[in-house]
Amino acid sequence: MSGRALRFECIMEPNGRWMVWDKKLDLPAQFSALALIGLCHLEAISLCDLLNETDTADVRQNRAS
Repeated sequence: MSGRALRFECIMEPNGRWMVWDKKLDLPAQFSALALIGLCHLEAISLCDLLNETDTADVRQNRAS
């Protein structure tokens, strides 16, 4: 990815599970209307990567318009 800061990050919850955090909205991220909380580490990483790739593609598309 570019030098641009990523919007989503994985954060460990106090119970040892993981969430994907939306730094722009300062809330847990959502995917298909589901809050991305209580995940295993691999799920959180995969979803975080997917959301960051989608967000970066959206930004590039908007700049090209």
